[in-house]
Amino acid sequence: MSKYTFTDEEKKAVEQAVKDLETVSCGEIVPFFVRSSDEYREASWFLSVVMGILTIGSIAMLSYLWLLPFQITPLEQSLLILAVMVVGYFLPMVFPTIKRFLVSKDRQSVRVQQRAMEAFLSEQVFATEERVGVLIFISRLEHQVLVLGDEGINIRVKPDDWQHVVDEVVKGIKQHEIGQGLVRAIELCKELLLANGFKRKSTDTNELDDGLRIED
Repeated sequence: MSKYTFTDEEKKAVEQAVKDLETVSCGEIVPFFVRSSDEYREASWFLSVVMGILTIGSIAMLSYLWLLPFQITPLEQSLLILAVMVVGYFLPMVFPTIKRFLVSKDRQSVRVQQRAMEAFLSEQVFATEERVGVLIFISRLEHQVLVLGDEGINIRVKPDDWQHVVDEVVKGIKQHEIGQGLVRAIELCKELLLANGFKRKSTDTNELDDGLRIED
């Protein structure tokens, strides 16, 4: 996964989209971005073992067929296998995208859900007076997005109603325009909240920060 850094313009655009939503809706939007929801160390161990086994098999096959270009002692074989396993262990750390193909989708989904709940609590999305906070959680490595509404929102807006919001962010990630995708998603949130009666009242105040949260 190539490193993605939000530009100042993108951060401002996301913040402005949140402000625009909150000028007409009582909902409080919290956009939260993480590069990965977990380190997935099991991917490193898995690739290390697989590469080690493949190396052992290759040496054995080449030796059996007399195709080794040079003689190799048992000690040299052990060192070669160890070196290959070390490379396999560190490859997912250097190229994190590899993890997405080595870790099961179920495991990724579970960890993204857990990490999103952690963000929901740490950012106090639940702390608005009318319980109308909404978390847009983006985990880039997994290409997964979750929208979590507080209980005041969930009375009228069902989880399936957020799918178009999720789709916009995912599309932005795939097109390497994650900032624009997030802005479009927030605009869809505004339409959805207004359609369900979450309109701003004269007594409403801004209870949560409007800025984009970014966690490496």
